[in-house]
Amino acid sequence: MASGADRIGALPDEVLHHVLSFLPAHEAVWTCLLGRRWRHLWRSAPALRVTGVRGCEDPRWFVRFVDNLLLCRHPRRAPRLLGHRPPRARLRFQPDFLSGLREPRQPVAPSRAAVPSSGARARVLRLSISCHLYTIDWLDGDGMPFRLPDVPIISQHLTRLHLDFVALTSSALDLSGCPALVDLSLKRCEIFGNLSSPSLKHLTITEETGFQVGPFRVRIYAPNLVSLDLSGFTLRTPILGSMPLLVSATVKLTWWCSDICESTGYGDRGYPLCSCNVIGADDGRGESILLKGLSDVTVLDLSVHSEVFAVNRDIKLNPTFWKLKTLLLSEWCPGSTPDLELLTFFLQHSPVLEKLTIHISKVPKPRVKIVRSYEPLDHSFACTHLKAIVIKFENVDLRVQRIFDILITYDIPLELVNFQ
Repeated sequence: MASGADRIGALPDEVLHHVLSFLPAHEAVWTCLLGRRWRHLWRSAPALRVTGVRGCEDPRWFVRFVDNLLLCRHPRRAPRLLGHRPPRARLRFQPDFLSGLREPRQPVAPSRAAVPSSGARARVLRLSISCHLYTIDWLDGDGMPFRLPDVPIISQHLTRLHLDFVALTSSALDLSGCPALVDLSLKRCEIFGNLSSPSLKHLTITEETGFQVGPFRVRIYAPNLVSLDLSGFTLRTPILGSMPLLVSATVKLTWWCSDICESTGYGDRGYPLCSCNVIGADDGRGESILLKGLSDVTVLDLSVHSEVFAVNRDIKLNPTFWKLKTLLLSEWCPGSTPDLELLTFFLQHSPVLEKLTIHISKVPKPRVKIVRSYEPLDHSFACTHLKAIVIKFENVDLRVQRIFDILITYDIPLELVNFQ
């Protein structure tokens, strides 16, 4: 201004902090050059967004920058105004920049210091590696997720953790050092150990997160979990521990799952495909993989590919879903023996079920010749509280007729059925 007045600098600290929270971290730091008024404002901005520095080709310099950035911040001074958002951190890196951090004896990536660093005190942390899943070659080492150090994440303040395209080992998956953590989201990640958190309430695992194949299955321990979204994983199905507080769950087992029962022998992926052969050190002992951990759920959306044997084996243990009131069977196909057994199982083991929705797959699944792992003892109908059955389909075919046969067999009143 001609008068020389700093109109922007005259704004209240709360407004300037809000503006700085939208800037990448290095640009927020640069504002200290604007004048004495701006010298320390960046240190108490409520959000930290580390996105890399344009033109920076020295990963070691960038690591030092992030370490100093975290040490110099004073988030306690950040005002909790304009929506009362908690302090949060977002780290996003490009794959070409991270390649320098993968070299031997290089300093640890700044993501390691993001949570436990003194003074960070972030309540929300997002770590995202910007490498699109469909534009990389998984056989190329540069296309693999960025591996976090095998050290525990410790924070007394962290409540939400979102990880995208990173690899996690056993120590990093032990979240007992984060007693306030309630929300965990994993996208395009690789899991190399058991996941445990006594405080976690919401768990989301999507977009081809892989539970690595090994002698033992990955186990998920989250006794206080309220919601679970396990709709985008690959490789071996994880074992779910007891979840007595679980309210809603979405579980989808696709053909990307390695627990495939096709025929005896080995498939293209290099490991056994038949359920008789896919038996690790933790299988074959009569232990449930999924259903027992889900047995306390109230609302369940379940989709199981016909060739995936994990759930088909679980029903042998006859767990009862005492709290299940709403069940959605997605991509269901009455012409498949495993799907038929799954429907029969829930009709017999869900005593308080009120609404059943069956979504018939658009493309008929192939008939899978699998030795029946579950034989109904009788035609007893446990769903005495059933109020509505919704059957969704594209075209009327023999599969719809098959559903009629099942309903009649179990003496289910047809007036409860709504075809869409």
